[in-house]
Amino acid sequence: MISTSKDYAGYDSLLIAVGCRPFVPPFEGLHKNNVHVIRTLDDALDIRDAVKGAGREIVVGGGILGIELAAAMKEVGGEPIVVSNDNRLLPMQLDDQGSTVLNKHLEKKGISVLFGFECRSISGDTDAEGIVSAQNDSISGDLVVIATGVRSNTIIAKNSGIKYNKAINVDEHMQTSTKGIFAAGDCMEYNGQWHGIIPWATSTARIAAQNMLDFGSSKFKGITPSNQLQVAGIDLTSIGIIHPDSPEYETLVSVDLDNGKYFKAVLKDNILVGGISLGSRKVALKLRSLIMKGEDIADVKQSLFDE
Repeated sequence: MISTSKDYAGYDSLLIAVGCRPFVPPFEGLHKNNVHVIRTLDDALDIRDAVKGAGREIVVGGGILGIELAAAMKEVGGEPIVVSNDNRLLPMQLDDQGSTVLNKHLEKKGISVLFGFECRSISGDTDAEGIVSAQNDSISGDLVVIATGVRSNTIIAKNSGIKYNKAINVDEHMQTSTKGIFAAGDCMEYNGQWHGIIPWATSTARIAAQNMLDFGSSKFKGITPSNQLQVAGIDLTSIGIIHPDSPEYETLVSVDLDNGKYFKAVLKDNILVGGISLGSRKVALKLRSLIMKGEDIADVKQSLFDE
């Protein structure tokens, strides 16, 4: 436990960087055989071995981890179905059209996705036999893997009196509510903002380190949210504002369902402020570069998606 006493002399400054923990909803039947939650490499190896003896695998969660798990299961001979309580895949990285393109790609790989299924319990006596929804709909399966995202690890704050909400609260210097104690990465939030992505971790860590050495020398000004990854073998980049909620934004879209490509650009006053590239690294690099420059692109916006 961290002592917050002024008499505590164990450190000059201290950094909390304890990351996240897997979020497991309170489903009934989590204790049954053939129910897995992925936390470690050993968990992943256990799931791989379990797939070899299963007839059908159910992955609960339509996020990045859930889709990647389903793709890996398919590669080792599984028959996975992804179950999501949302109406689209990757709601933080894609919009409805982008989700449709990705879903089509998954279908071609033999991966089924069921949307709008709110899992309530895991059926079966001692072994998992499927899942049941809040509306009493059911899906049968021999293996259930829970991949419902992560939550910030706030236990150390809870046990020490440091203020936290969904994550540990910090100021612009990455200092917590206790003087001399800083936090960075997935375990902290700033002004209600939280992003479980690498740019967030590296940016906040840098600010924390600078202020631990020389307090007040650096201030955090936020980041441009950015994800660059491969989802079931298809390149995906999502950066900046991708869900504009005001008429002051202009949106350009290109959809190629057959080839699994989807591009989106969000502009404000002819300046690119956000975009999605699904299926092309070249377009992704172009969008990223233009967003970082913040220049007027009126002359080139009609060719944004040219590869």
